[in-house]
Amino acid sequence: MARLRGEVVVEALAQHWFEGYVRALLDRAEDLTLDDDGWIQGDEDLADVTLVEGEHLTPGARYQRHVGPVDGEAGDGTTSELALTSWERRGEVSATITTWHPGDDRTTWTVKLRDPDALESVVAGGTHHAAKRSQRLSWAMEFDCRRWWRQVEGGAPARGRAPVMVLLRHPFGQGRLLVRPAATDGGKWRLVLTLDARGRGWVRPLAAIVLPFVRRTLEAKFRELIAETAEDWNKQIAELREFDPREADLWFPRFRGARSELDRWIEENG
Repeated sequence: MARLRGEVVVEALAQHWFEGYVRALLDRAEDLTLDDDGWIQGDEDLADVTLVEGEHLTPGARYQRHVGPVDGEAGDGTTSELALTSWERRGEVSATITTWHPGDDRTTWTVKLRDPDALESVVAGGTHHAAKRSQRLSWAMEFDCRRWWRQVEGGAPARGRAPVMVLLRHPFGQGRLLVRPAATDGGKWRLVLTLDARGRGWVRPLAAIVLPFVRRTLEAKFRELIAETAEDWNKQIAELREFDPREADLWFPRFRGARSELDRWIEENG
């Protein structure tokens, strides 16, 4: 098993801003209306989304969106479906999202927000199904929001359970990433990241032999990836904080380093 560790300082996001942002997103969903055919009205970004089953924002509701193929891409494009499993603002909001890619590939996500009006935690997981075994992947993530806010207020990173845990599982390997935060000077966060990785199946004994010779390279690559991700985070958060949380657009983090590594892996194993 390889254990890699790194530290980085990043821009912080205030608790009241974050919680206000989540509430605003849910408010926007509740303000949406549908026409007689089930197409969403009132939001140009969602104009191509339609309700295909159930009642709007009730358990069992299913929404679909189809995106045609890009130039030069074979197949009929991608179809995504969101199936709502719970909508309780003071309990749990949860859904399953499935995307059918060209060919036989399929990606499935599950997302749960616990006590979303004063967000307690986010639990997510998923799988990527592919015809090629080397391209199959599963993951799970838990973000304990209340533990996070306690730790950033406490100074030094707390011991015990980390507020952020990410698990990755591939036919040839698996990893666990833990993130522990602490407040630092200038209103920023200092993050301590620990990655435990190991091979699986026939790769495991081979990895044990090779690891001593590549450990320094892995450690350097891990620190480089952390630095690039932090740079992207800082830029995006600085732009996001300029908005009132009730007016900010839907945001997903876009991490250049992580994305380039994923693209390289897909190309090599495609």
